[in-house]
Amino acid sequence: MKKALLKQHKQILPQYMFDGSILLCFTRLYPEGSDPLVLFSRRENGTGGQDDCNITVKLVGEVHSTDHHYLQLLAIIQRQMMEKLGLELIGRNYYDPNAASLVREYCLEVWPGYITSIRQHENNIMMCAEVSNKVIRTDTVFEQMGVIYQRRPPNYKAAVEKSLIGSIVMTRYNKKTYRIDAVDWDLTPACKFDCGGTLKSYQEYYQEKYSCAVRDPKQPLLVSRPKDRDRRGGMTGPILLVPELCFMTGLTDEQRSDFRLTSSLSKWTRMEPNQRVESLVQLSNRLTKVPSVVQELLSWNMKFSPKLLEMKGRQLNPETVILKSKVNYSANNADWTREVQRGLFNPASITKWYMLYPARDKDKAVNFLRSMRSVAPGLGVNLAEPRQVPLQGIRSGDYMVQLDKLIATGPEMIFCVVPNDKGDQYACIKRRCCIEQPVPSQVITVSKVLNKEKGYMSMATKVVTQMACKMGAEPWSLEIPFKGAMVVGYDTYHDSARRGESVGALVASVNDTFTRYFSTVDFHKDRTEMSNQIGYMFERALRKYMELKRSLPSRIFFYRDGVGEGQVSHVLEHEVMRLKDTAMKVKSDYNPKITFIIVSKRINTRFFTGTKPGQYGNPNSGTVVDDVVTLPERYDFFLISQSVRQGTVNPTSYNVIMDESGFSPDQLQRLSYKLTHLYYNWPGTVRVPAPCQYAHKLAFLTGTSLHEEPSEHLSDLLYFL
Repeated sequence: MKKALLKQHKQILPQYMFDGSILLCFTRLYPEGSDPLVLFSRRENGTGGQDDCNITVKLVGEVHSTDHHYLQLLAIIQRQMMEKLGLELIGRNYYDPNAASLVREYCLEVWPGYITSIRQHENNIMMCAEVSNKVIRTDTVFEQMGVIYQRRPPNYKAAVEKSLIGSIVMTRYNKKTYRIDAVDWDLTPACKFDCGGTLKSYQEYYQEKYSCAVRDPKQPLLVSRPKDRDRRGGMTGPILLVPELCFMTGLTDEQRSDFRLTSSLSKWTRMEPNQRVESLVQLSNRLTKVPSVVQELLSWNMKFSPKLLEMKGRQLNPETVILKSKVNYSANNADWTREVQRGLFNPASITKWYMLYPARDKDKAVNFLRSMRSVAPGLGVNLAEPRQVPLQGIRSGDYMVQLDKLIATGPEMIFCVVPNDKGDQYACIKRRCCIEQPVPSQVITVSKVLNKEKGYMSMATKVVTQMACKMGAEPWSLEIPFKGAMVVGYDTYHDSARRGESVGALVASVNDTFTRYFSTVDFHKDRTEMSNQIGYMFERALRKYMELKRSLPSRIFFYRDGVGEGQVSHVLEHEVMRLKDTAMKVKSDYNPKITFIIVSKRINTRFFTGTKPGQYGNPNSGTVVDDVVTLPERYDFFLISQSVRQGTVNPTSYNVIMDESGFSPDQLQRLSYKLTHLYYNWPGTVRVPAPCQYAHKLAFLTGTSLHEEPSEHLSDLLYFL
């Protein structure tokens, strides 16, 4: 009502935005010191007549460019511009259905779009834009249920729920996405509900409101719980969806493992720098040249810059990697795969171990074993001949029976070959070897490893290196110029199958070269519970450090992954303080210098090299950006640590929310870069510091396979590589 009354004066008012109580515009409506502006409007009184009313507009304050409301206004204006370009909002981002590409052989549609955000950066307000693509399958949920039915599973309903719960679906009639939280087998489209005081079936509702015909009135309904934003809007009950009208989004695990499919999608999912820049320039051209958009922006006295931002970064020098000898790598290829074959920094010996494999794959397993024993001497690893145990069956129970017999003999290592990663063999093996009867284990698959004979030597090198790690080896190290410090990584994993419960994993170094680690995990239901558990886990890490080194670390660098933008204040107020309290619990006079850094991988900022149009590339490994596009209220920087051969490299954001180290920003950036070299699953740099990468892997493994904390006998993280 208020919006309609004010709209009667649109011709005499400057461009404004009104939410019913607050009016925002870039122009004063009356001179300073004058009386408030009074507008006269008329409204229908419900009896056929009209009533006069006065609208008094008062100046209550100015919104500065750094205020939340100012940026919120700009974001609303920017989103209106995206709609004027014919883009449609799906979830939080805009996509162009008119430019959709159909991948017919796989029943997929790819909708191109953009992820955008407007923020105050160091000196200017800027819009960050990233190319995005929405993969939408042309098959409905109902058709997916039919595919599951054709497989004749022993429990059809359980199979459907396992396949669908946690999936994101899109309803084309309103272009919205929903998360499937449950399947209600008792409700059907023929069931009736109270629709504004009238009993109406779901079938009738969708026909009348969206002109969508439901063919099968007996199908069950899908249940989607309202999102936080919907709850704030007053929606309390669940949202019920008809499977026939819901389209699957994303790819299934089976589709992701299809090389031909991923290759077909690679031109969207792995865009080269030139292609990505071209797409961003197209968006810029549309925002600066489409008449309706330009006119709307001029009414706000605004315009977008036609060019992408040009700036300078800094290049950190490549690190010296210490293997059997010191080796160097090139900044444009941070990889030392070949150099690893010359010998590990601190190798290990594996003398008593068993190799389990399906009898039908004996020849492949024996050939791969031959490759492993061939590369082991070059690595410096003493790899003895294992006892081979062929299995007649490939079910998880067949593996369990043999494991029980073999573990009782006290082996140093159990090596298992499983058919593929689709069954539960891997989870059962890890649960038995990590929790029930702790013993180091290594698992490889026939489908991804043994079927690729041309790559045996390369894969054998990586497998033997992992096995050596699990026996206490240190494959490589770096020069660390200070002593007595601990680096800690923490990450969480949210498994859709374990509703409301998450796994937190903490990994902490226990030596001066950051090559050995202690690890622990815990389950929690909310952020408060997680904050409490971080203190307990951190205490365990400190006591383990003191047990091994007979002293406590003087400096602690805590890298915290898995934090969203809205959770930073909670982390600062609760988790950081919890670490301080925990340190005093370990020793009353213990007051270490703590540096707490939030690591964010899921960011939309991208950087490119090159000054000539059409000639763009990826920045080298070690590129640091700590000005211009960083935030004024933070101590933050971007680090590109990886070298990628395909697509566009992704930078990682580091937000230092507490720093007592006494290190300069350059020293802290170099330490973070050093830590990206120490992840032993890959002979090269990774995207985040090694402790975070280890914590992520451990949280994922615990959440998907172990479902409880691993045995203390396997507290050394390297058992989980």
